[in-house]
Order: sequence, then C-alpha cells, then structure tokens
Amino acid sequence: MGRSLRIPGVTKRISQRQTRIAARRTGDALFYFDKVAGTNPAFVATSVSPEKSIWTYVGRAHYNSGRYDAARSAFEKALSQRKDDYVARIYLGLTLLRPAAPANAFSLQEVNFALREGVEPKRVATLVRGRGLAFDVTEETESQLRTAGADNFLLAELRSLRTETPRQAKSGDSRRTQGAKELTAGLSGLLEWLNYTVSYTPQGKFWDPSQEIRKQIEVSLKQTATAPADWDTVIANVEWIGFKLEDESAERDRMLKR
Repeated sequence: MGRSLRIPGVTKRISQRQTRIAARRTGDALFYFDKVAGTNPAFVATSVSPEKSIWTYVGRAHYNSGRYDAARSAFEKALSQRKDDYVARIYLGLTLLRPAAPANAFSLQEVNFALREGVEPKRVATLVRGRGLAFDVTEETESQLRTAGADNFLLAELRSLRTETPRQAKSGDSRRTQGAKELTAGLSGLLEWLNYTVSYTPQGKFWDPSQEIRKQIEVSLKQTATAPADWDTVIANVEWIGFKLEDESAERDRMLKR
C-alpha cells in the first residue's frame, strides 16, 4: 500500500480538479493529475473523501474521455497502492465490462495528430474504419477533435463506429466475469463506507442525505448478481453513481469552506 503523502497545496488543487471531473471537464484536470502522478506516484489524497490514490484521478479523467485502456492501467496502479480504493475498483470493473478495442485501434492522440498534420477528415474516417477506435466520442473528446480539425462528418463517423463496436466485439466471458467481480467488490465497499460515514462521522451529514446513492448501489448490486444479458444498463447506472459521488464530494468541499 502506498503512503498517504501530504504535500502542501496538492490536495486542495486535486479537489478543484475533482470538481472539474464532476462537471465533465477533464482536459486540464488530466494534465494536472498526470503531473502529480509523475512527481509523486504514491500520493494519496487523505483529506478528500473517500480517500483515493492519485492514479484513481488519472483513471477517472481517462475514463471520462473514453480512453478505457489507459483508464484500466491507472486503476490497476491505484489498487496496487490501496486495496480499499473502492472508486478505483468500481471503475476497473467498468473498463472490463466494456468491449476491448482492437489491438491496433486508433487512439485519441493518433487521430488528433493526423488532423493536425493536415490529413483530411474524410481520409481519417476511412483509416479509422479500417483499424477501429479505442475511445468514445464524449463532450471532452469532441472538443479536442474539433480543435485539431475534425468536421461534423468525421465526428458522425466516429460516433457510428463506436455504436457498432459493441455488436462486433462483445466483452469476453472471462473479462466480463472479472469485471462483475470487481464491480461487486467496489460497490459493496463503497456502500459500507457510506453507511459508516453517514452514521458515525461529523462529515456524514454532507453525504447522500436523500439516500439515492445508496439505493442505486443496492440496485446495481442486484443487477450485477443476476449476470444480465445487457450490461449497458448496469454500466450506465454505475457511472451515475460515480458522477453523483463526485458531485457530492465537491458540494461537501464547498459547504466546509463556508
């Protein structure tokens, strides 16, 4: 387990970037998280609840930008430091439940590079259709692609390709089983942490006052236990839990500053 390093100002800035993740703005947040991870790879934010490795923040930023392979690697690093990083374990499960991209699929960085080098968007679309796509077209990635030179045609093609991919490459049985296992462990740990925090700590009054997060966790645990044929609903429900958790964490920080 990594040490809970305390570095002046870092936890405050992590909290600020966490707010941007909650607001789905991950570009500059990822830049900062990568910088901290590169300098202090064992850093753990101990004053941000629940406690998380810096690699969990890196992973969340990658995940929100549709870069699931990079996210998975970051979450695995986080869990090598803290086995009880429930957020990292939940998101590791989500990355495993998503279909794996082809080994030579285009990354976001490769598509942006091609556009900046002057390759026509229509040609980029043709190349990507031949090799596949390793990221989702989210609000964040669309902004980056447009800045690099993508047009509406290319963006529509990329969205269409990502819609087709799950039909062509379902997550393998062993991968899905492992994903469900990680998801169950992470959600169960998070539920236990929330129940304890709400009942026995001063900060509990700021957490899940309507119990909607805990109720959704219980629903998601039941869905996961039934091994559903359609995992998309489970993924969407658990992603909602992740974003809601960040929303409440950001709100807690604002309340404590008053």
